[in-house]
Amino acid sequence: MKYGSFKLRSLGMSRKINNLIFVWFIMLLTTMMTIMPLPEFFYGIRIEWVALAVIFFSIMNVSLMGVIAASSIGLLLDLLQGGLLGENALILSVISYLSYRFRFQIRVYPDWQIMVVTLFLLSFGNLISLWIRGFSGQVLFVTEEWFSIIIAALIWPIFMRMLQTLQNYFVEE
Repeated sequence: MKYGSFKLRSLGMSRKINNLIFVWFIMLLTTMMTIMPLPEFFYGIRIEWVALAVIFFSIMNVSLMGVIAASSIGLLLDLLQGGLLGENALILSVISYLSYRFRFQIRVYPDWQIMVVTLFLLSFGNLISLWIRGFSGQVLFVTEEWFSIIIAALIWPIFMRMLQTLQNYFVEE
């Protein structure tokens, strides 16, 4: 171990506990990034960081991020944003299930195909949100939300590599 470097492994914890701490720290960080207030100008490019993290951990770290964990993060996000209770929970659960279900196929794809799968999953989540808002009487079709999905899909390879690097640095030996 180099001087000044911090690894969770050096604390004497098992690998599974290290992975669990890492996953929940990243989920907390992405939740804070999602609820962070932004100026009105940036509304169109507000990225769904939590959904990206759920997709990553459902594909790469299967044993620690499942449908129930994604649902609980979604409920926390619903409470913090003050929206319809259960909307984000349902969206993140469906995204988690689909990415978990097809994880073996998605893992072997090149980065650009994973980016297309991410675009599909985020678009499907946005359609579920539009459907839920339609049932509740809040039919509001905002085209800027679709721009944020495209931007999120474009930054997916960078986000995925960053999380893989952080996971290898802090958790793996």
